[in-house]
Order: sequence, then C-alpha cells, then structure tokens
Amino acid sequence: MTSITIKVPLALNRKLRQAAKARGETLSEVARKALERDVDLPAPDFAKLAAPFKGMYSGPKDLSTREGYGG
Repeated sequence: MTSITIKVPLALNRKLRQAAKARGETLSEVARKALERDVDLPAPDFAKLAAPFKGMYSGPKDLSTREGYGG
C-alpha cells in the first residue's frame, strides 16, 4: 500500500476521527472507504441534471442560426 497526504478542514477531521472511533477502525480505514465510495460513483448525467429546467427558457431551437445578426 502507498501513502498520500491530504489536507482537510478541521470539521472534517473531527468527523473522520469520530467515525473511526465509533466504528472501531483506524482513521486510514475510514478515509480509504470514503474515498473508494466517491471514486466508484458514476459520473453525473448532465441530461438528468438539466431535465427539470427543460422548456424553462424560450428562444430559437437551433442556436447556430443567426437570423437578424451580422450582415
């Protein structure tokens, strides 16, 4: 296993230490598991994130057309 050094805010440090104590694990084990969960998450789907805003704005459907602009 290799080592890395990270900087975390004081509040996160407290949370990590409390979680480690409550679970009976080392700080490294808790941090490793949290990092593993985050890295394994799928990338966000922009279409799903933007779905609630569909139709909220009006305008040309094809923004590549520039009618009335330029000469």
